[in-house]
Amino acid sequence: PEDFCPHVGAAGAGAQCQRCDAADPQRHHNASYLTDFHSQDESTWWQSPSMAFGVQYPTSVNITLRLGKAYEITYVRLKFHTSRPESFAIYKRSHADGPWEPYQFYSASCQKTYGRPEGQYLRPGEDERVAFCTSEFSDISPLSGGNVAFSTLEGRPSAYNFEESPGLQEWVTSTELLISLDRLNTFGDDIFKDPKVLQSYYYAVSDFSVGGRCKCNGHASECGPDAAGQLACRCQHNTTGIDCERCLPIFQDRPWARGTAEAAHECLPCNCSGRSEECTFDRELFRSTGHGGRCHHCRDHTAGPHCERCQENFYHWDPRMPCQPCDCHSAGSLHLQCDDTGTCTCKPTVTGWKCDRCLPGFHSLSEGGCRPCTCNPAGSLDTCDPHSGRCPCKENVEGNLCDRCRPGTFNLQPHNPVGCSSCFCYGHSKVCAATAQFQVHHIFTDFHQGKLLLLSSEKFLGDQRFSYGQPLILTFQVPPRSSPLPVQLRLEGAGLALSLRHSSLSGPQDTGHPREVELRFHLQETSEDVAPPLPPFHFQRLLTNLTSLRLRVSPGPSPAGQVFLTEVRLTSARPGLSPPASWVETCSCPSGYMGQFCESCAPGYKRETPQGGPYASCVPCTCNQHGTCDPNTGICVCSHHTEGPSCERCLPGFYGNPFAGQADDCQPCPCPGQSACMTIPESGEVACTHCPPGQRG
Repeated sequence: PEDFCPHVGAAGAGAQCQRCDAADPQRHHNASYLTDFHSQDESTWWQSPSMAFGVQYPTSVNITLRLGKAYEITYVRLKFHTSRPESFAIYKRSHADGPWEPYQFYSASCQKTYGRPEGQYLRPGEDERVAFCTSEFSDISPLSGGNVAFSTLEGRPSAYNFEESPGLQEWVTSTELLISLDRLNTFGDDIFKDPKVLQSYYYAVSDFSVGGRCKCNGHASECGPDAAGQLACRCQHNTTGIDCERCLPIFQDRPWARGTAEAAHECLPCNCSGRSEECTFDRELFRSTGHGGRCHHCRDHTAGPHCERCQENFYHWDPRMPCQPCDCHSAGSLHLQCDDTGTCTCKPTVTGWKCDRCLPGFHSLSEGGCRPCTCNPAGSLDTCDPHSGRCPCKENVEGNLCDRCRPGTFNLQPHNPVGCSSCFCYGHSKVCAATAQFQVHHIFTDFHQGKLLLLSSEKFLGDQRFSYGQPLILTFQVPPRSSPLPVQLRLEGAGLALSLRHSSLSGPQDTGHPREVELRFHLQETSEDVAPPLPPFHFQRLLTNLTSLRLRVSPGPSPAGQVFLTEVRLTSARPGLSPPASWVETCSCPSGYMGQFCESCAPGYKRETPQGGPYASCVPCTCNQHGTCDPNTGICVCSHHTEGPSCERCLPGFYGNPFAGQADDCQPCPCPGQSACMTIPESGEVACTHCPPGQRG
């Protein structure tokens, strides 16, 4: 508690001195009296300590008013219970926890006390956020009841265009106000330090009022406590924040702007294509497109400022559907991004929707694409396996590239369904190769008035083994609009027979006139409609002794008209060099055989079956080393004084054991005239068996 002594003439100065006691409800003058409502007759006031307690410049007394949120201040009014201060200032905070900014200065000594010139004038274009200093309210009189009213826009050139002046809008914004009471007004008698005099000088404010409105930036018509009890604007126009100072999270399509009487400047929703509820404002995007909402966390694998496209390496053919992964094969694709149908861009040797397969003719997909198949086209059935590169070989072909004939075959050719022809060699060898000593030869016959049924000409019969695997071409003259001819070719020989059936025709387009067409048969067991099926060896065996070649044309649905056979042409071979007939073999014969086709027995060998022909096996001659045999009959031509089919006997006049196989097996008989003799088995002696007349022994 302390005593204070009001000046005579001041309100409440009836007694000389009074006591102020903050603990006594009847005598306190605390800050609650600054904003209470009271009658003019019974005024209340807030009061500071007196000068007797050191309250004087440079010691200041501060009154702080916390507004609870940002307000746009129109005026600040103070009514003093004592005389107005000689110097005081008003400060504000524009933002919570921001610095104190000068709002207005009142002083009879502006320059000395605050370092500012006195005056309240600004030229247009100057910074309007400048605090003025005035001496207008700094007199010591009146001793009580003096008012000071500060208008925030007074003297500001842009006050009449407030909505378009961000500077003034910031100027009037305040979250806290501070009244700094800096120097008391005195009559000058305080210099004597009289306690009673000093107790008569103190600050006293009966009313502190502030006019303004909640700062809602034109986006709310009222404010009130929020869920946490803090004052906040009740925002409209898709804005949020205590002061409606920003757009709602999903309403960021254009920059936030203060609402005015002319335009609400409501926040617009972001266009996220229904795939996100989060976006932020992107000024650069707004500058370039007119839409600044950049969406975040797009769903369904979408991307882009508006979730308008698929993420990298995703696609969709329907914008309403989620994006699907491209799944382009990393090795087979030029890049991992596909088109709108999900089709990937493949490397040159790769194919497939996802570029996961090699093109036909390529294999082993890797980062470099696919490697070309190197299958021998003559020996492979198809292109290589796209994964392993292994070639699918024809029946008689082998090797990784199908470039070698299997053992027992030769002459790899593309037109051969099994690739290589089986070695014939009359059945005596499985090792053969193409000969270079035969040339292509055509056997043909013209039929100027040929009949439909034909007994083959002799030139097509006999040994036609060199026509194995080659075409027999029949040329017919047929009437207009003929259907395919069902033709049967019957071959007989070597005790075998088979039929080849064919019904396809090749030739010029039907023009309504008689025309020539060709029918082609391949003399090979792989030809179509072979009946009965024959192994390759027996088919060739049939051709070695072809005894009959018959042609039969079955009646068909062709219109009336004659069918003529005009030519028969058979491809064969004969000795010569060019053009080479590579389908003719030369055999590597085993012991006992000789000839190009192993068709003969070698010297010292004979047919196992006498007169068995080239198919019969060759066996060593049985001449007991005393001669050679005839290769066909097996009969020996004996020497060394032997005789018999196998040289198994000594000639008459000779004796010995021809089975020993020595040149001297048979010795001359020691008999007169070299007559016949014999060896006695028991003694080994030689006895003459045909002694001349008159001799014995």
